[in-house]
Amino acid sequence: MEAFEGLILKQINFKESSKILYIYTEKGQMSLLVHGAKKLSSPFLNLTQNLTLIKFYATGKALKTLTDGEILTDYRKIKTDLEKFTYVQHLMEIINYFSESEYDHQKLYTFLKKILSHIENETHYIRYVYMFELKYLYLLGVAPNFNVCSACGVTDNLQFAVKDGGYACKIHATANSGVSHASVAVMKQIYYHDLKTVLDLKPDPDIRREIRLFLDEYYLYHLNFTSKSRTILSGLLGY
Repeated sequence: MEAFEGLILKQINFKESSKILYIYTEKGQMSLLVHGAKKLSSPFLNLTQNLTLIKFYATGKALKTLTDGEILTDYRKIKTDLEKFTYVQHLMEIINYFSESEYDHQKLYTFLKKILSHIENETHYIRYVYMFELKYLYLLGVAPNFNVCSACGVTDNLQFAVKDGGYACKIHATANSGVSHASVAVMKQIYYHDLKTVLDLKPDPDIRREIRLFLDEYYLYHLNFTSKSRTILSGLLGY
């Protein structure tokens, strides 16, 4: 029997009364079989909910089986706020989709817990959603270039666009238009921010909207990814 800690990203039903949980840990994503998890009498009923940080004990190899566990954090403040919850579901879909990619899972796991804490406890939380998405692009090797032309390295007369992977000069730019300088400045501040310090940033609604649409397009163009939760968010946000 081994001990683990992880965040439940998603789950699927297995046979009549069991579940298979997909849990993100410091070693990457793992699958966990929970016998009888759907029964109202199950001691694991609350332990097996999405967006729950748990410590658990399991046996087995490829598909481990839960033997015992406890809830470390249930993120109740997120779960009771529809918009926050949908944003976090979007982030969890991203992690699940790219869980087989090779990067520093321990670093991402630690970072994810910090991000979730900020999202849960702060009013202006969307900046932390954007921070996660931007920094995750770095781990996936496709982060936008915020400083120089991606093609030649010049620093003058630059345009910031999805297809160009960030900044590009007039000679190398392939997009007809780019993101506003104000939105790029906000994204750059978020991207380079260290969570050890306070993030004093409250972008206005127009900038939040432009960054949201930029991130959606960037993930789709460079990684062929869009989340189901983003469709729900469009109904909540109006874009």
